[in-house]
Amino acid sequence: MDVPVGFDYVLILEWLKEGDQPTAARLHEFLRDIGYPSELIACNSWEDVQQALQAAGAAVASKGIPVVHIETHGSNPWESEPENIGFGPWADSAPAWSRLDALLAPLNVAAGFQLLVVSAACWGSGVMAAIGAGEHPAPFVCALGLRTEVSEGRLRDAMWEFYRCLKRGESLSEGVESAQRELEEGQELRLEIGVLLAAKIVWTVYHRPKIVPVVPPFIRWLRARLLWDRWFPRDLQRRVPIYGFETARIP
Repeated sequence: MDVPVGFDYVLILEWLKEGDQPTAARLHEFLRDIGYPSELIACNSWEDVQQALQAAGAAVASKGIPVVHIETHGSNPWESEPENIGFGPWADSAPAWSRLDALLAPLNVAAGFQLLVVSAACWGSGVMAAIGAGEHPAPFVCALGLRTEVSEGRLRDAMWEFYRCLKRGESLSEGVESAQRELEEGQELRLEIGVLLAAKIVWTVYHRPKIVPVVPPFIRWLRARLLWDRWFPRDLQRRVPIYGFETARIP
């Protein structure tokens, strides 16, 4: 599915623990070597992450749209409760991915709904939880992350290859395919598309309501529509047809 994605530089947020390899700094140097604008911010706390993303949103007019690249650790979703699947130096006791919703949403709005998020972490696809339940506009257009564990070396090679492809002007899907070839068998890099994630959630809200007694179809349709419109404002739907409610395929 083709969705509009835009980026002018890579914003690398490094949130690692003491003793980790300086993978973020090396990526920053690599990007500059290939002529790709890059900014590196070392984060020592969740508050640092918050401040960096808020500053990036405020600076879109002057700096342009960033690729938000988060260099960190992620918790294993098969060993945690859904609400506790998180990221950070000590991922099992770190902020949940879902807490990024309130930070990424205004940045995506400022970017004209063109934001790409890259989660360079084991189980980094957990970032898709940032879409939330419609409390905010969609937090990203696309999010790239791993659905498995991965070694530092393999992750580095995959990320470098991904950005090489972007620099050459290749599509996101081509970049992901090329980056995937840098991983070992059984390791999976996945591009999550925000509008498709939203469509799955809305479809479930309509077809499998948890409310007892079950409400009439029209009320369920209305709730699904209101949820969709919070993620993707009506003016965006008019300008970019892929964000229209029809994408959710609700009767």
